[in-house]
Amino acid sequence: MAIDPLPEPALLKRAQDEFGERTGGGIGGTKWMAPPLPKEFRPPADLRWPEYVQTPCGEEWWIPTPASGSGTGDLFQLN
Repeated sequence: MAIDPLPEPALLKRAQDEFGERTGGGIGGTKWMAPPLPKEFRPPADLRWPEYVQTPCGEEWWIPTPASGSGTGDLFQLN
């Protein structure tokens, strides 16, 4: 469950203090850990939950094809 700290200044201050403590001063601080993915990484935000469909054989599911270039759904090639 997410909490909106903006209406509660004390809660927002506690969250900001904890972030500063855990990162050693915020982004670039002494304890800062950069995200483990390369900067140019494109998240697969187009992946969806399976679609459930009714067929003559009963209920089935399929996963819609994601965008090309994401590495999924690409043709497998043997060298």
